[in-house]
Amino acid sequence: MLLQWFRPHPRLGAYVDSLLLQEDFASVNFANRQPVKVLPSALAVIGIQYGSPMKAIGPRHTELLGTSGISGLQSTFREYVATGGIGTIIVRFKPGGLAAFTPYAADEFQDANVGLELLFPRRLVADMEERLREAATAAERIDIVCGFLLALLREPRAADAWLPDAAEHIQRHRGLVSIEQLARHYYVSRRTLERRFNVIIGHTPKKFAGIARFQHAIQLKKSGSGYLDIVEACGFADQAHFVHEFRTFAGSSPEAFFRRARQPELAATFNEAAAADTGVSQTMYQ
Repeated sequence: MLLQWFRPHPRLGAYVDSLLLQEDFASVNFANRQPVKVLPSALAVIGIQYGSPMKAIGPRHTELLGTSGISGLQSTFREYVATGGIGTIIVRFKPGGLAAFTPYAADEFQDANVGLELLFPRRLVADMEERLREAATAAERIDIVCGFLLALLREPRAADAWLPDAAEHIQRHRGLVSIEQLARHYYVSRRTLERRFNVIIGHTPKKFAGIARFQHAIQLKKSGSGYLDIVEACGFADQAHFVHEFRTFAGSSPEAFFRRARQPELAATFNEAAAADTGVSQTMYQ
């Protein structure tokens, strides 16, 4: 399996966190492939397939996904499985970065997969998808995707420039922030903060803070902290509160989650690369 992590084109760096490429066309691996569990994080993504389609696995049904689409911020985990050979590029946007490419409110993509052909010029999307299938190398494919994004790049509203900073403030404090104090810091009402944060970042500040706290709890456990220490460090009322919130985001208890990784190679490559480059760990894959 080929797993590679790429920095974006310099002109995209203010909005795009990174690009990930996963490739596995060995048919011997198809039958034993495990679903990928994608966890809530601070990053909206565009997913593009140049291999076989992916299926989203829901509690009641599965959904065959299109070739390319936007997935906004999640309220809980999602599971995906390949239907054949894997050829996937994931574009991970910084908080608020999606607003530089689409006029639609970020919360419209919350907990959803929306096809790119519904949002952008169909010919531009189709040309990008075709060129990806024909490309010979990973670097060539990344250049094609960056070129597509550059063609879509637009100037975000100057009046909303403070919102990515507010999201970074929440992440920097691991979700332990007062929404009232945050609003006062940016000289806006709480209602304005919540409304504009939802539109530009894709969640309410409270939900975004909950995701930041969940992500911090994962990092603390990986670094060797015990559950009682995590409860205290993350500001949970008690262990029951921690377990309930963890289960909401991850779909399992902390004990079951940390017992084994579903996709250890995928998680190690992409989760650790993000932490090394940005300083803020984003565990997207179990």
